Amino acid sequence: MEKEIASKLGRQNWVNAALDILMEKGIEAVKVDVIAKSLQITRGSFYWHFKNLDDLLAAIVQEWQAANTEDIIQKVEAVEGEPSKRLLHLFEIAAQDDDRLEKAMRIWAIHDARAAAVIERVDRQRLEYLESLFLQIGFSKTDAEIRARVAYSVRLGWFIMALPSKPSKRLTEIQLVYKILSQRS
Repeated sequence: MEKEIASKLGRQNWVNAALDILMEKGIEAVKVDVIAKSLQITRGSFYWHFKNLDDLLAAIVQEWQAANTEDIIQKVEAVEGEPSKRLLHLFEIAAQDDDRLEKAMRIWAIHDARAAAVIERVDRQRLEYLESLFLQIGFSKTDAEIRARVAYSVRLGWFIMALPSKPSKRLTEIQLVYKILSQRS
């Protein structure tokens, strides 16, 4: 039975299980044995997909960046119409996120230079994208940069604050933030 399960598990299964453990218990718990146990298989199949734990950690970082930045930008860019419509859609996507993975990644980055470098690169990518949306709306370079930083600070502030917030409340909040930041005087 275990061989049957192991043969059906691919690289992505290991990455997903590692992400779950990262969110639940932190990076210290992301170990091959712990992941194998969560998948209910032996650790042997791990080595079919990864050279070592560092290889898996690199895959986790890539998965986070792809799913939480690149894929979102693609979804936002697919929205037709005015740039302001894309900006609102981006804000709405952010309001739906439960922040568990974002928080886990940033905690990991406190003690890991490789994770910190990726966080820095992702933050830069996200800020540049936000700024580009504000520029497309018609704001000056300076205004667009400041508005992007304020919007991103609101996003990051959600998981820094210990106050629980329902997605519906966050959606209302982000719609107001959008209204404030997208208004031109």
